Amino acid sequence: MTMSTLLSRGASALLAIALGIWFEPALAEDAKPASQTAADEQLYVEALQALHPAAEKGDADAQFELGLLYDQGHGVPIDPIQAAIWFKKAAEQGHAGAQHALGTYYELGKGLPQDNALAMQWYDAAAKQGDARALRNLGNFYLEGKGVAVDHARAATLFQEAADKGNFRALKNLGYMYYFGAGVPKDVTKAAALFRVAAGGDEASAQFALGSLYYVGDDVPRDLAKAFELLRRSAEQGYAKGQLLLGRMYARGEGVETNPGEAWFWLIVAEAQEPVLARHYMKEFADQVGEAARRDAEARAGLWMPRD
Repeated sequence: MTMSTLLSRGASALLAIALGIWFEPALAEDAKPASQTAADEQLYVEALQALHPAAEKGDADAQFELGLLYDQGHGVPIDPIQAAIWFKKAAEQGHAGAQHALGTYYELGKGLPQDNALAMQWYDAAAKQGDARALRNLGNFYLEGKGVAVDHARAATLFQEAADKGNFRALKNLGYMYYFGAGVPKDVTKAAALFRVAAGGDEASAQFALGSLYYVGDDVPRDLAKAFELLRRSAEQGYAKGQLLLGRMYARGEGVETNPGEAWFWLIVAEAQEPVLARHYMKEFADQVGEAARRDAEARAGLWMPRD
């Protein structure tokens, strides 16, 4: 069953948009952007100086940590090629975190040529050591047929294994499997329950998923106040689809008092990640926003960062 077939089975437009959040390979999925002070930067420089000798001597943990510094640009400019070099050295020594990271690099073509077969190989190696993120990413491969035949039942099993290890994104993915009846019996009530647990773990994409259910109200009682609160939490963490829907709710006064300035603010913030949809809504609501409110929203958006 293809994803287009699933969508044809009555999914709402909002939930169709939500499907875009299933497939998110993440190196450090729990990391959230934060401002970096001079003191922070100095600590990273010192860490870099300490890690290099150990990594050069073959210490796998040091190699992995060094890769992360190059990946995230802490103490050094962001350098995916150097990050990939150190991840590969650690991965070849059996470091599960590095194996997952290397799989992500191959999947995204980041610092290395894009190669789904090698991505799957390294995800599988990390998954066999119990890495929850690798289990989830393997599930995504089986769900989409990336380098392997589509197998929704296998995807659901992998998502369950990752969820059992506390991975909230996998739990959210499993919720979608139950929502659409893909690889598991269709059970919207269970899907909502899984979204609820993952959202309670502060997983932004799950907050969006549950908020979308409450917003649409096709399968759970419609509750715009609950939808607004969940979408606000998702948006504040930097989740673009949550920002889009939150902006629309502010513009239309759904679950909250109409506030064109707040609507404009969230649409501007979302535009960097979701330019097409953000600009569509900005065009729709442009006449509602006064010049002063627009300037204020643009100024705030220029300084905005996701909450930790």
